[in-house]
Amino acid sequence: MFKKLSLLMATSAFLAACSDPSSMQIQMNEQQQGVIGGDKVSAGSLVSRSTVGLYDAKTKSLCTGTLISEQLVLTAAHCIGSTSDQLVVYFGTDFKGADQNLMRPAMKAIVHSQYDPTRVEDTHDMALVRFVGAAPQGFQPAPLLSDFSSVQKDTRIVVAGYGLNWAWGLKTGAGTLRTTSLKVKKPLYGSSEIMIDQSLRKGICSGDSGGPAYLEVDGQLRLLGVASRGDSIPIPLTPDCFIMSIFTRVDAFSDWIQTTSEQLMSIQ
Repeated sequence: MFKKLSLLMATSAFLAACSDPSSMQIQMNEQQQGVIGGDKVSAGSLVSRSTVGLYDAKTKSLCTGTLISEQLVLTAAHCIGSTSDQLVVYFGTDFKGADQNLMRPAMKAIVHSQYDPTRVEDTHDMALVRFVGAAPQGFQPAPLLSDFSSVQKDTRIVVAGYGLNWAWGLKTGAGTLRTTSLKVKKPLYGSSEIMIDQSLRKGICSGDSGGPAYLEVDGQLRLLGVASRGDSIPIPLTPDCFIMSIFTRVDAFSDWIQTTSEQLMSIQ
């Protein structure tokens, strides 16, 4: 799932890369098969240790998220349906032939109460998901970036997601975890968001919603933002996701993340 900012019209929703589940195994549609221009993420890498996939069997939608504690995933509000009873967290690098041992059913999801997709800025596109059990061995939570002062125009960030890797004409590539490096375009987009520069061949797209923007600090990836939305031109056969994308800053929601984490973890 990935919301788009139309260049000629108001913000609009964009359908997720999707598939039909077969039993407990997710089969990705080859015609709808992450990150445009990204490299496949290898198992055990820094990015793969904390980046996860989210698949909702009820809405048949694919999103991305970030592991921030042993049982909690941070993602975008628009990735969460009216219920989370068929939402699955996946810790593998490819949904095709997904390993069931790397799946965890969601227990409960909470969307930010002020989430408003009709706003141009500061949409509060943030949600937390608690899953059943613990993360598989080898995975570890990403620390949150608390000091935003080091983020400036042209600062390099690392993005990751399971979305499309081609969005011009035939849309392909969803279901495989990919990553790439992008530059900050506007450090302050509104009071709680950041704009990232994209290009025709590099950027996030459908299926990358809720995914991370990491900032490397002393060899460690710190979570800077959560993928919210991007651009499109409402004309047939033109590429999507090639100008910019908007991420929700985690430092602007540190109190909400803390309070909501405590609420989710109190559930028996």
